[in-house]
Amino acid sequence: MVKRRARFRNALVAGTALWLLGNAIPALAQDAAGAQAETQEPEDAGDIIVTGQRQALATAARLKRDSDTVVDSITATDIGAFPDKSVAEALQRVPGVTVIRSAARDDVMHYSAEPSGVVIRGLQQVRSEFNGRDTFSATSGYGLSWSDVSPELMAGVDTYKNQTAEMIEGGIAGTVNLRTRRPFDQTGQVFTVSLTQNYGDISQRVTPDASALYSNRWTTGIGEFGVLGNVAYSQVITNSRGVTLPRMMPFAPGVYGPGTTYIPSGIAFSETEYDRKRFGISGALQWKSNDGSLVATGQYNRSRYENTWVEHQLLSYWAWVDPANSNHSSVWTDGSLLAPPDAPGLGFNEAGGGTPFTFRDDGLFQTGVITGSRGGWGYGLPNATNTGYLPGSTDQYGVLENGLPFYQPCLNSDFSHANQPCRAGDPLDVATRYSSEKRLVEDASFNLTWQATDKLHFNFDYQHVRATNYNYDITLNFRSYANIALDLTGELPRATLLSPSGYNQIGSQPLADPRNYSPASVMDHVTDSTGKMDAFRLDGGYEFNSPWLAEIRFGGRYADRRQEHNWSLYNWASITSDWQTNPRDSVFLTSPRTYVDGKVNFEGYAPGYWETREYGQDMLGGGLLNGSPLVFMRSDILANRDETYRRFSIGGQTDEGGIASSLWNPICHRPDEMDDSCFTAGEVLKVSERTKSAYAMVKFGGDEARIGGLNVTGNIGLRWVNLGVESAGALNYAIKFTPEETVCVPLAPDVIAGLQPGQYAISPGCLAKNSLEDQAFASGGSTPSTVRNNSNYWLPSLNIRFGLGDDWFVRFAGSRAISKPDIGLLKNFMAVQRSFVPQSDIRVGNPAIVLDAAGNPVSLRYGYTAQMGNPRLKPIQADQFDLTLEKYSGTLGSFSVAAFYKKFHDYIQNGTFSIPITNNGVTRDVIVTGPVNGDGASIYGFEVAFQRYFDFLPAPFDGLGVQANYTRIKNKGVKNANLVVDTTGGSSVARSALAGNIQVDRLENLSDHSFNAILMYEKNWFGARLAYNWRSKYVNSVNDCCLGFPVWNEPEGYLDGSIRIAVTPQLEFSFQGSNLLNTRIKMRAQVSGPTEEDPDREVKFLPGGSFEYDRRFQFGIRAKF
Repeated sequence: MVKRRARFRNALVAGTALWLLGNAIPALAQDAAGAQAETQEPEDAGDIIVTGQRQALATAARLKRDSDTVVDSITATDIGAFPDKSVAEALQRVPGVTVIRSAARDDVMHYSAEPSGVVIRGLQQVRSEFNGRDTFSATSGYGLSWSDVSPELMAGVDTYKNQTAEMIEGGIAGTVNLRTRRPFDQTGQVFTVSLTQNYGDISQRVTPDASALYSNRWTTGIGEFGVLGNVAYSQVITNSRGVTLPRMMPFAPGVYGPGTTYIPSGIAFSETEYDRKRFGISGALQWKSNDGSLVATGQYNRSRYENTWVEHQLLSYWAWVDPANSNHSSVWTDGSLLAPPDAPGLGFNEAGGGTPFTFRDDGLFQTGVITGSRGGWGYGLPNATNTGYLPGSTDQYGVLENGLPFYQPCLNSDFSHANQPCRAGDPLDVATRYSSEKRLVEDASFNLTWQATDKLHFNFDYQHVRATNYNYDITLNFRSYANIALDLTGELPRATLLSPSGYNQIGSQPLADPRNYSPASVMDHVTDSTGKMDAFRLDGGYEFNSPWLAEIRFGGRYADRRQEHNWSLYNWASITSDWQTNPRDSVFLTSPRTYVDGKVNFEGYAPGYWETREYGQDMLGGGLLNGSPLVFMRSDILANRDETYRRFSIGGQTDEGGIASSLWNPICHRPDEMDDSCFTAGEVLKVSERTKSAYAMVKFGGDEARIGGLNVTGNIGLRWVNLGVESAGALNYAIKFTPEETVCVPLAPDVIAGLQPGQYAISPGCLAKNSLEDQAFASGGSTPSTVRNNSNYWLPSLNIRFGLGDDWFVRFAGSRAISKPDIGLLKNFMAVQRSFVPQSDIRVGNPAIVLDAAGNPVSLRYGYTAQMGNPRLKPIQADQFDLTLEKYSGTLGSFSVAAFYKKFHDYIQNGTFSIPITNNGVTRDVIVTGPVNGDGASIYGFEVAFQRYFDFLPAPFDGLGVQANYTRIKNKGVKNANLVVDTTGGSSVARSALAGNIQVDRLENLSDHSFNAILMYEKNWFGARLAYNWRSKYVNSVNDCCLGFPVWNEPEGYLDGSIRIAVTPQLEFSFQGSNLLNTRIKMRAQVSGPTEEDPDREVKFLPGGSFEYDRRFQFGIRAKF
């Protein structure tokens, strides 16, 4: 750890020194002139004065100083001059803010070059606003997907870390307000155009960005009018490459060595190309009356986001022996599961043999050639001989063109199928994944302010939001085989693909030859979601001339939001697999083949669907994978849903004989989908939310208000919120009793003789036969269900600032806030399960047994359970407090220290609750597992921030400036919710919540330490910026899809730089670089740790994998007219 941090520090110091010498890539300033300065001439026509970066920092400092509560701002006072290439990238420079770099929740296998989420002070419950109004994306979350927003449209971004009564409720982590421009923000006519070229060093692709803004205002006889139009288009193609080690398998002492040893269950290489397009429009119309008492503003913001990515993976899972819903591994004692290829025939519990594996001191596998025990069709039956294993025989999986069987039978074995002692090469899957996501957010609003008198003013506001989200995702795997020589001795895993044991292959380069591959499996997924909201707001205020009573503000708001989120399961199915009934006719990509018995029922796959690609040679510096071209499915065919369906599904290929082995019913063709829908009942979420709120707030203090010589300003207020939620879904009743379950057969004498003391001598069937109420209740079938929930909240707030003199201030902020549950947790779909009653449970004292008057058992009262979301969830409440010390110097210099504390109530986590359900006149309490409001906890910490320019230095160093901040966060009892928001049935509980799984004592994406260091330069025609962002280790996911364990990311530091040269006041060039240090993401899997059953269990980390993505460079030109 010390060495790693030293490297980060050395890299920063070295980069700074090189920059000062003029030999490194400098940094792009926020743009030249502020909007007001654009219409003014420089004092000296011989100098080009660049004020953009300084102006932006000065504006941000002024907003922070004069704010009604605790806030940090990023501003782009010059048009088109937002300091980073995405909103999330810019927000990571704010104290207390970190970003999420994985492309999706619970998925550590995909990273894009742009952050996907924002975390404020360790919490992800961040509320998003457009121009002070609610906004959201059509996903299962509650707020905005940050990648949806074009940063070129932004005038600024404000991060509120506490609340006032007039703010819209909803953000216990914080509220991020995205501000777009209005025509009255400029003094006159403004027209700017920006053009940028993007380049990634891995993708080696050049893509364009372009934006334009026109704004003007006119005075007429009926008042002043203003119009503004802003458009932005951006395309970025980036690549991500990585290697991971899926679920570690612990083996008991004595199997491979004296202590516990760990062998990964596979290895995975990944190359992904992301093609992200974003198109944004922002328009505004304004009118102001001649006397200035009325101002009307109409705004329209539209952001369309498209991200298409294609992934090519090489995966080899030589063992996957634990269920996918666990985040721990069993301890294995069977040495035949994994062994070298030259190991002798092994029975159960026999270790090793052959060329030995090597392990390091902590038990992690180091080197060896791994093969597995094999099973499935074509491997041979117990004690079989060569007879019957001729080409074309019914026990042959497939036969190569040279007449040899694809799978070499394992003969003369005492074990059957999966327990064969013969060694076999590992399955080698080459997967192509195609994913296309399109999201749209539209926000239209109208605002009217009226200064009724010099004291009284009103504000009316209307907003309409419409959001859509569509995603099509499909993966298709080809399979071949290889022995894997695995080497984990270096910093990164290395694999050599060798000829497979137990398999015959054809061609001089077997892995480049499609004749050695099968179309193994396919998995598709669809999301199709919409959301809309209409909101009305009326505010008023009355100002006073009192030194202490400054203003009374009051208002109310009504919002009606409706969201439908359709999210299918990841629909995996086999096409040809060795565990299926013999699919010999369709096993090869190049099927059909000629068999001795002449039986060919499948006429072959339509040709031209594969491609041969060079793979992995330069991944993560190269040398991780021995070079051989591989055969992949073509992504352009995967992109065509109808064509993929025709080629590989159950219903496809009918004109060509059909694929007898395919088990794939694609989405929109599944038999259990609802009518006129591509989704099942459990895949549909329909939620509506009506929010009513009202507030009153008193602003007090001012320049003349003093206590003990200290200037005082502040506000105190109370907000009332009424939240009404309606969730529509379905209730699936428990399945009917089968005839066999209700057959009353007397117990056999030997069964009666084996009963334990206290057990009744009556069969479960005899009791079930008489359980008439439960037979009526468990009727099967489904019925629509709608749950309505209504709740009220009172949210007080107090913000007070003391002026200590010389621009020193102390600020206190205290409030109660709420954060509404993610939409996905409100799903109302329940599938009731009836308990099973074994003979051993028919005993004295079992409350489920119904007794007659004589005390004899006559029937059963069954138990019922279910898993579901919880439409009755209440918002999380938080009592939050901030105490800050702030110092301002000059126009932009500032220093601040902020301590914060949040105490939570009703924190959402997994748990159980009881719901009474009535069916056919019978009521039963169903015990439901899902999200619940749990106990409180707290989080606290502090932030330190500093910024200034060193104007006192001699020229040319008087253009130097610095921004720096540090954040420390401590979590006290806030647990991971262990919930998932995208589900395909009733369950919202993640696997990390299940019994026996590792309990992680850290919130996801919370780093204890983070800091930013930004070196700036601005003087005359030149502006530059070098920004370093660092965070300490953090939990990336406790519910990972692929590594099977809680995944931690090692500390990460990113260096971005930019430079801008103003050739004239109207023309400037810019250059920007991101990820200049080529930072790699390094993951570690927590393979051991506390569980509910063993809270003192040892914590152990082993390597999980590493990813890299592009260093991005942008060259741009901006013109002002």
